[in-house]
Amino acid sequence: MSDVKMPKSVPCKFDEKGWVPCKKPSTNGWCSKHEEVKCVSCGEHAVRSCDVGSSLICGAALCQTCQHGLDGKHVTKQVYNAQMKERYDFEETGRESKRMLEERGVPIDISFPNNLKDLLEGDRAGWVSKPCWALELKHGLMGFFPAIVKAMPKIMLITSDRDSIFHVWKSLKPRDSKLIALECMVNEAGTVGYAMRLESDFEKKQSLPLKIFGTSEIEELFAKNPAPFKWAPGLFGADIDEGNFKALIEQEEKRLKVT
Repeated sequence: MSDVKMPKSVPCKFDEKGWVPCKKPSTNGWCSKHEEVKCVSCGEHAVRSCDVGSSLICGAALCQTCQHGLDGKHVTKQVYNAQMKERYDFEETGRESKRMLEERGVPIDISFPNNLKDLLEGDRAGWVSKPCWALELKHGLMGFFPAIVKAMPKIMLITSDRDSIFHVWKSLKPRDSKLIALECMVNEAGTVGYAMRLESDFEKKQSLPLKIFGTSEIEELFAKNPAPFKWAPGLFGADIDEGNFKALIEQEEKRLKVT
């Protein structure tokens, strides 16, 4: 019998320089699994797995240039470079970019200090120390899970109106939670505040401008949606029944003598 000429094959090129190279035989360098896979960021043909992480690797399909962004989302190279420039500028100047401020709900149409240290060492005219309030889930784990705005999930609810914080609390899903008291330096408009951290200069620099919700702003959100707030995602458990949730809130109302 005559010899059989075996067809040549090309190892699949997906992730060929990465942590899980495919190398399955193919006719064109792409196996059937990876020939049509798309980049989760731009939609172009994916060529690699996202290798961000340590014990748990991200693994999302990416093209050659898209990256794991600083906010956890996958972004184009241009967006990633812009994020890196923002981080560098922030580390150099202490001033957040407009995008960074807007993402946390801080108004950008007014001027204010970079951080609490700058405020306390500068002109304090127009700023007053005021008690503010927030809500947080109770747990024994690492992490912070506050009440946030549904439509703007990176914006934590902080208000100087004590009655409003209870209104919000009662509208949330019943979970074991607590009221957080924050002493803040707040501007005259009541829209920007800095949590008072007086232990060290480092902590004062870490106290960045915060979005402060006014009474009318919270009422407007409730007018548009009967439940405009939610608990920050990521924590499982901490559920309690409606009765215990109501009793928890009533206990805090009595303690603070809310009318």
